[in-house]
Amino acid sequence: MTELLIGAYGVDMDGAALGVAVARSASDGLVVAGAGPECLSPSWVAVRGDRMVATLEGSASLAWFVRDGDDWSPDGVTATGTWPCHAAFLDDDTVAVACYGDGAVVVARHGETDPSQRLEGSGSGPLPAQEGPHAHHVHVLPDGRVLTLDLGADRLHVHERLADGSLARTDSLALPPGTGPRDLHALPSGELALLGEWSCELLVLDPMGHEFEVTQILALPDATPGRDQAAALGLSADGRFLYAGIRGADRIAVIALEDDGVRAVASVPSGGSWPRHLLVDGELLHVADQLSDTVATFRIGADGIPVPLATTSTPSPTCLARA
Repeated sequence: MTELLIGAYGVDMDGAALGVAVARSASDGLVVAGAGPECLSPSWVAVRGDRMVATLEGSASLAWFVRDGDDWSPDGVTATGTWPCHAAFLDDDTVAVACYGDGAVVVARHGETDPSQRLEGSGSGPLPAQEGPHAHHVHVLPDGRVLTLDLGADRLHVHERLADGSLARTDSLALPPGTGPRDLHALPSGELALLGEWSCELLVLDPMGHEFEVTQILALPDATPGRDQAAALGLSADGRFLYAGIRGADRIAVIALEDDGVRAVASVPSGGSWPRHLLVDGELLHVADQLSDTVATFRIGADGIPVPLATTSTPSPTCLARA
């Protein structure tokens, strides 16, 4: 069994969760073992060793936890920007946080109540939901560069980490207007997959040189821009397929990774409503269907197509993470 954590929305974000839930990924489905640490709207959860952080989206803060046997104990809170929605560890004691509400990216250090650095967002896009900057994702490359996405300004920002641990923004890639860049995922080829929330497209990026280049743009199967919103990416264990959630249509897109690029294969129902996040665990795919208060579990076939296996009830799930 794989131990999993489920981030979720609480009452301050119109959800019903009391905090982080603890689950086990079994061969016949997902089992919610019980409640983890209580906190308000831990919409994103990240784990590094014996440390966990959760973005408390409604209260503009980052909660720290430390593993205590089979449990997690509170270990401090750091203020962030408005609506923190994603975080990634830069080292054991430092986290970069993307804040959707004000577009800022902040650097938070364990033991400090205020962020050690704040990088302001700027710009906008052509769509009503892109009226200003909306930082949404942090990704650390193997060479140490730190990437952040701005969903509102249609940009990917590149940062170098300085000797004092702070970030220096060194480059910025303009993406097609209306893309709404939401998520990044590393591919076996060394390239990056970027998911456009509003364009419902997958963009393939080459990060190997100093400047990034978009090498391919693929429309997600059975997704309609303007009606649907794409969310979350997951890679099959054998590295042959990529999965993306489509909110609105409530489907999971299946994309083949081939030598000459990416190819749309199919889409399947997400097993619930509003697939906010997903996680591949071996031959299983778990999908957090936020608005139906469920996690749907699929078995991934040899052809890459997810086949429904089980559905687990859990309130307002927004994120799935390995414990």
